[in-house]
Amino acid sequence: MRGIETAFWGVLGKDPELKTSKGGNPFASMNVVITVGKANDGKDVSQWVRVACFGEVAKAIAARCKKGDRIYCEGTLTLNSWNAADGEVRHGLNIAAWKVEKVASIGKNSERKQPGGEVPASYCAGPAPHQSSNGMADDDFERRGGDPLSF
Repeated sequence: MRGIETAFWGVLGKDPELKTSKGGNPFASMNVVITVGKANDGKDVSQWVRVACFGEVAKAIAARCKKGDRIYCEGTLTLNSWNAADGEVRHGLNIAAWKVEKVASIGKNSERKQPGGEVPASYCAGPAPHQSSNGMADDDFERRGGDPLSF
């Protein structure tokens, strides 16, 4: 069973954070806001998700993306619950991504060519990683200490 797979476009809420697991594997985590519709008053309705990506994808995204960049993401969706400081139970969506790509912009925020005239390539991990019986990639599950909901 692979779990709930998702694909979406969103905007980075802050710069991606690149870290290294105990096993020496790189991973990046980032907050992404997704516009899901319009309210009756015409304002955008948004949903925040926490995205984690791994390996070469994590290195590329952390090196080339920053707050405000648009990304396309594919991965496995999970729901996380926790107790906030005020005692309330909070919920959030997490994505273990196997594909994350920076989406080109137009206008004044468009992506600039890099020195030498090169335009950065997309950052894709390729096909989904091998999944264990709980829907997590085997190395992801081990890295998270057996907790499938923690990033």
